[in-house]
Amino acid sequence: MTRKSIRTSVTLPERSYAEIQALAEANDVSTAWVIRQAVLQYLSDGSGQRELPLVVRRGGR
Repeated sequence: MTRKSIRTSVTLPERSYAEIQALAEANDVSTAWVIRQAVLQYLSDGSGQRELPLVVRRGGR
């Protein structure tokens, strides 16, 4: 079965983008790959919140 991908865009704070870019460069991947992996991990994590507004969780669980 072929998985369909949808292109989207997001606006990030400059500092967040810089951190993502540095992480991508350090691991020889694209910024899109880093963002995609972060979203997929968030969605697969059982503790991910499914309703809005999202509560920002900092540090450990």
